[in-house]
Amino acid sequence: MRILVTGASGFIGRHLVAHLIEHGDDAVAVSRGRDGVPGDLREIDGWAGWPSRLDAVIHLAALNPARGEPAASDDAALMAANVSATKALAGAAARRGVPRVVYASTNLVHPLTSEPFDESAPEEPQNAYAASKLAGETALRQGLEGSQTDGVVLRLPPVYGPGGRGGVAALLRVSSLPIPLPLAAPSASRSLLSIANAVDALTLAATAPEAAGGTFLVCDGEPWSLGEMVAFARQEMGRSPRLFSLPTHTLARIASLAGRRKQYEHVFGSLVVDDNAFRTAAGWHPPETTEDGLRRMLRDLHLKRRGKRR
Repeated sequence: MRILVTGASGFIGRHLVAHLIEHGDDAVAVSRGRDGVPGDLREIDGWAGWPSRLDAVIHLAALNPARGEPAASDDAALMAANVSATKALAGAAARRGVPRVVYASTNLVHPLTSEPFDESAPEEPQNAYAASKLAGETALRQGLEGSQTDGVVLRLPPVYGPGGRGGVAALLRVSSLPIPLPLAAPSASRSLLSIANAVDALTLAATAPEAAGGTFLVCDGEPWSLGEMVAFARQEMGRSPRLFSLPTHTLARIASLAGRRKQYEHVFGSLVVDDNAFRTAAGWHPPETTEDGLRRMLRDLHLKRRGKRR
């Protein structure tokens, strides 16, 4: 298989390229502004380096600013990077006869909910980034319209693992502190996706015939609560959980008084997906458990901390 990967220098992209090479595939790593690739992927059709005989394109490149950064609320920048560029890439791939384009979207296109949901759930993006990714799904289909190229969308939950950042990494870092945390009571349950499972699912999405044209949610399996992740991390460190209960309405009140109600809802809201559709269509079985994925990330964080002390 010869697969072009955009966003190849990013967290998922680096692992995906390594995964493809390890399994004997020809990975064409593409990063904006490198090796002649346009800095603006809206101009990708004019790239002189398009490889021939591609079997698939996996589109990971995106503008995904951290919460609070100015770009997080820059709708024009988000739409240009995540929508217009996606349509341009899809159109370019279709004109070159690439059989399939896989688009990495986000499960944040769905609202927070206490009940597990599947692909038929309402689409109510949680933030401007998620809105641009949902619009990017439509742009993908528009770019492929009238061609023989299949499009596949994977709506990913938080992807964690060695080298990863974001909420899971932050929670594991907090877990290393010798302080009690108010997470003993039932708290937010989240579907997660280890980096090993993410690259495996993306690779399968690029090849499985039954996945053609589909939009799928994907995750490790059973969700984990915040308290469960902290307790597991501290157990792996040889420590007691040190969790205590604080009613969620009390936490919400504290967040409101601090002017951080939205941040509270994002952190303590549940988001649990049902990914049976992808498992059935693609015959997918995650190769890694959440426990093993978290252990690998904990080891990585521990080594980084130890390296900084030297």
